[in-house]
Amino acid sequence: MNFHQPVLLDETLQILKVAPNKTYLDATLGNGGHSLEILKKGAVVYGLDQDPGNLEIATRRIQEAGYSKNFHPIHGNFSQLKKILKKHKITTLNGILFDLGLSKNQQISQDRGFSFNDSSSLDMRLDPTIQTETAENIINTADFDTLYQIFTKLAQEKYSKPIILRIIRQRQQKPIQTAKRLADIIRNYYQTNSIPTKIDPSTKVFMALRIYINQEFENLRSALKQTLEILPSNAIVAVISFHSGEDRIVKQFIRQNSPLIQNLTPKAILPKQSEININPLSRSAVLRSFKII
Repeated sequence: MNFHQPVLLDETLQILKVAPNKTYLDATLGNGGHSLEILKKGAVVYGLDQDPGNLEIATRRIQEAGYSKNFHPIHGNFSQLKKILKKHKITTLNGILFDLGLSKNQQISQDRGFSFNDSSSLDMRLDPTIQTETAENIINTADFDTLYQIFTKLAQEKYSKPIILRIIRQRQQKPIQTAKRLADIIRNYYQTNSIPTKIDPSTKVFMALRIYINQEFENLRSALKQTLEILPSNAIVAVISFHSGEDRIVKQFIRQNSPLIQNLTPKAILPKQSEININPLSRSAVLRSFKII
């Protein structure tokens, strides 16, 4: 399998001060790229992910690599950190990693609704086992004002109004049930009006829907707040974000809690051009970190 390539890997390991016999929580396990490298250094890892598919992929990958002895997979959402640690009797952690991007397999999957070219789904739930609201439902039932708030507040799509009008007209003719059809509606607007763009025209709307459906901003705020309650002194938290809204939440949290934490990255760490050349998905990554005092 072509696994998702972890971004800012060396920088993350250095920030977390990974060493033998230390214990870490990878709160966004994904395909297990970061966790595997932490395990290779002799540390213990609790790998948390809300996507059952990713949890299975990462667990199998780590088993096949021979590092399952110190690895403990957990299904759950990092917004429930306190409950998860209590349930699994995790009493000591030296650090937590949050890598907030989608895994490559999620991005290109043909049955999850994340891919612009998914012709079978418009779901976008990270955990279909417990989440009920889907992007398909929002796109087909939400009124103009609701969609406008989602597209503008969460993704700053400057052409939200005309795009929403097109979506409403199209759904009146036939429900929009696939990611590809939604993407084509948005692409058609850009093409018809000769609007230049360096990225796929659907990018911002899809990102906004994913963030909304999975309550990603709310969950991040909750998880960061809980780190102050569950981590001992000198424990380190590293957060890799891919969206300006996520990065803003992390930056504000560090600033607002300065008496309780030490900012380890006064200047955010960005990927080197050499990493971007190898892994273009890393181009928007931002790493920030803090230590509990």
